[in-house]
Amino acid sequence: MTEPTAPGRPQTFERLTLAVLGVLLILRIMAVTSTPLELYADEAQYWRWGQTLEWGYYSKPPMIAWVIHLTTSLFGTDEWSIRLAAPLLHTAAAAFLFLTGRAILDARAGFFAALLYALMPSVVLSSSVLSTDGVLMPFWCASLYLLWRLRQAEGHWLSAALLGAAIGIGMLSKYAMSYFLIGAALACVIDAPTRRALIAPRGALAGLIAGAIIAPHLAWNAANDFATVSHTVDNANLGGDLFNPENGLRWFADQLGMFGPISFLALLTGLYLYRKGTSETASPERWLLCFVLPVLIFILGQSILSRAHANWTATAYPGAALLLALWFSRGKAAALWASLGLNLLVAGLFMAVTLLPQAATTGLGLDNSAKRTRGWEASASQVFAEAERLGASAVLVDEREAWHGLDYYARGRSLPLISWRRYPGPKSFSETVPLEGALAERVLVVSLHAGLRPLMRSDFAFFEPAGQVRIDLGQRGNGCPITRVFQLYIAEGYSPPERTQEWENQFIGEREFAEPPCPTAAFGG
Repeated sequence: MTEPTAPGRPQTFERLTLAVLGVLLILRIMAVTSTPLELYADEAQYWRWGQTLEWGYYSKPPMIAWVIHLTTSLFGTDEWSIRLAAPLLHTAAAAFLFLTGRAILDARAGFFAALLYALMPSVVLSSSVLSTDGVLMPFWCASLYLLWRLRQAEGHWLSAALLGAAIGIGMLSKYAMSYFLIGAALACVIDAPTRRALIAPRGALAGLIAGAIIAPHLAWNAANDFATVSHTVDNANLGGDLFNPENGLRWFADQLGMFGPISFLALLTGLYLYRKGTSETASPERWLLCFVLPVLIFILGQSILSRAHANWTATAYPGAALLLALWFSRGKAAALWASLGLNLLVAGLFMAVTLLPQAATTGLGLDNSAKRTRGWEASASQVFAEAERLGASAVLVDEREAWHGLDYYARGRSLPLISWRRYPGPKSFSETVPLEGALAERVLVVSLHAGLRPLMRSDFAFFEPAGQVRIDLGQRGNGCPITRVFQLYIAEGYSPPERTQEWENQFIGEREFAEPPCPTAAFGG
């Protein structure tokens, strides 16, 4: 049992939580504003979406674009202003976990839950870039807190209204918020107080508010062929071999990196040792498991069936942080301090690495990890200079990431930037604008992929090499240079053949201007 809290201690932990989260926030904002790393492709895509406010976008709900629209409207379109919301949102999420831990047990548990979350490796990474997970988390954590308050009959109608708003905005942030609804349904099954709170007029109010917030997004999807929903379904990749047990090991390794090695192993150990009660009123731990286990089990199953990205389990870990905080608050906290210490070390190292210049990361062998966030400004400058020199009517690229990188870093351009369509219709947001009409008169083809160039050539009557653009991105650990190489062509007479399997098959094995392999032996590798 937990010893009675000494007078003044709750205020001590409240002040300590405020101080620690405040320091972390300041450090993270400093890192965001100082890093030399450029935007990665998804961030550039979200920035482009944010240029127009819609109720939905090609592959994601609208909240991330709205957030970027707000910060860039206030602070301009620099990389740091696009990312600025990330540390703020994660700090808000950690604050809600403190409130939840305090409400469930005491301020000490809330403090540990907030720190476990704020120092989680995945949160450390997500605080330096803006992602849909980062936008979702404060609304997920707010929903946990508000549902607990509603369960405890605290706040009454206000808690219900705010819960509905948090769930609705969470769904506008990422569809993973639907796991919260699954967790709430499970909590209703095992926990009478939750059932009484939700299957009641106040629960109906929360549902009505959530539905009213989500409705415009659903209407947008209906008017746009359910583009966002279709992309989410495609992401599941359930069309191939549907049994890959080896992916279970990869899932396990991913979770060690997501939650932290000690934290995740402690979570598994706690789950093994935990014995559920038989009362109609669930213990806090049992209640929290409703918001942890379904996510982990579902994504593990998805991983074994097909594939699963590491971050797909992100919504399990706010509840997991609260679980560990409760368990450790009722027993020895050595594992807790070990986990926090290791995560703090990882956080410090990661922050230091993001601030290093390229010369330093080359010496440490880290250039390969940073290559997707380097060289886009130089790429855009050189590519569009070549397009102007050659009198191009448009620039055509053959990779989604290249389109987004060039789009952001050449945002003041006068020439159109088009993404080549390999398939009959667009397969990404970058392909939504077709190459047609006056744009196709004299095209500068900017190609990264030797295997796609023969296919692109078949779209044009005239297709002649026009040089290269080479961008240095550092070097690999074996000494081989990392270079982004754009092969340039001038193309005219655009008349694409029908996209059939027969058309694809005739180019199997063909490549143009493939880069020779690095002679690693010359570098001592």
